[in-house]
Amino acid sequence: MRWLAGDLHSHTVHSDGTLTVHELACLAARQGLDYLAVTDHNTVSHHPELPAAGAHAGVLLLPGQEVTTDLGHANVFGATGWVDFRRPSADWASFAVARGGLMSINHPLSGDCAWRRPLPAEWRPRFAELWHSSWWDRRWGAPLAWAELWRPGGLVPLGGSDFHDPAQHKTLGEPCTWVLTEDDDVLGGLVAGRTAVSAGRDAPVLLRVEGDLIAIGADGTVLVQPDGRRTAVRGDLVRIPAECPGMHRLESHENEVIALCG
Repeated sequence: MRWLAGDLHSHTVHSDGTLTVHELACLAARQGLDYLAVTDHNTVSHHPELPAAGAHAGVLLLPGQEVTTDLGHANVFGATGWVDFRRPSADWASFAVARGGLMSINHPLSGDCAWRRPLPAEWRPRFAELWHSSWWDRRWGAPLAWAELWRPGGLVPLGGSDFHDPAQHKTLGEPCTWVLTEDDDVLGGLVAGRTAVSAGRDAPVLLRVEGDLIAIGADGTVLVQPDGRRTAVRGDLVRIPAECPGMHRLESHENEVIALCG
């Protein structure tokens, strides 16, 4: 098993992006990413191009689609076929599960793209793109509060750049979502909830391996456990027992979130 670094939200000319699938794959390789989910809006027309582009660039390209409405967006990952955005959100989730994929709520607190769609509790996905460019000040605790209310103690944090265009302010791979994979199966690692999110490929990261949390490059930060207990991190490679289930995080002395861990 190994950790792969990637980005779970990107667009191409198949929707409102400016790069082709091939160009996007090459950019992901230049950014040092191991994998990239290509999630064009309300289409899967890009899926047939992913294997060849990924093989050429040396990057795993995960098929996805951003199911997009004016009341909220959700990513569906996997080769599930097209999701009908006109249907109720519960149908999106059931469709994804039935076809071996998974659904994640995108940027739930992002201005006019915030999640406002009704979704019964039994169909609320375990996954959400908490770390997105709309979380412009990570001292702001609203995404963490939303996560606890959405699925108390049971949400798997994801991150995505929502990349469209090299000229925009969003950078591919920032944030970076790490997935602990077996045989490089990114989707399987996501389904298992083995994720961590950092500000970038080379930023401090908090990884969970069995019963331990491993903080890398995080000297001077504070580990915050789900029950609120805090532990100072001293050193560039620190192993700390994970004493309770749920999402952990690293914070700066200003309470800025530095890293998330599923």
